[in-house]
Amino acid sequence: MRDERIDIGGVPVRIYRPPSAAALLLLGHGGGHSKDSARFEHLARRYAEETGLAVVCIDAVDHGERRPPAAGHVLPAGWHSRTVGRMVEDWQATAAAFDSIGPATAYVGFSMGAIFGFPTVAAMASIRAAVFVAGGIPTGGGIDDPPLGRLVLDAAKALEHPQVLMLNKADDEIFPVDGVHSTFDAVPGTTKELLFWDGNHNDWPSDLIARSVTFIQEHAT
Repeated sequence: MRDERIDIGGVPVRIYRPPSAAALLLLGHGGGHSKDSARFEHLARRYAEETGLAVVCIDAVDHGERRPPAAGHVLPAGWHSRTVGRMVEDWQATAAAFDSIGPATAYVGFSMGAIFGFPTVAAMASIRAAVFVAGGIPTGGGIDDPPLGRLVLDAAKALEHPQVLMLNKADDEIFPVDGVHSTFDAVPGTTKELLFWDGNHNDWPSDLIARSVTFIQEHAT
């Protein structure tokens, strides 16, 4: 498998490309992480190896190689809602840059990657399968961003083209259960799926990841 680092219009990108890859899986990392975090390196390799898709992970705005030198560890109030549009544009540009491999047919986002994933998937008609892990409407974890709930719900309502799987934690301190259900209920159709595991926000057990892999295999490859 080829592991390449590329800059696309100022967006640092890492792509894991199996030899026979004919489409893309976009992997959205969580807040405080980056495309080079060990956890997301492992996830990217697993998705590439087990789905055969080329897995693309970019540094989110103000993360990884895009983190300002003087930035603190806490994002300012309203950061997520102000950043949504730019993240959607970054993902669209990244997918377009790799169109010689094939279209983006899958998106998997974790936490912050799930927040940005709803509007990103809504804007990309080629995506056939979307997995949102530990995501929904955040009301904890220091996220002070009242407009964000409406942005997430509006994007969820626009997800008519992909199969949607939400994998959440029953004791999530950032995404409470009622906000998860509100987001899930906003997604159109009857083939969507929502599953809960015990545990807190950052606990992503192996069977949760395995379910996400199976879902991508079934709907995006």
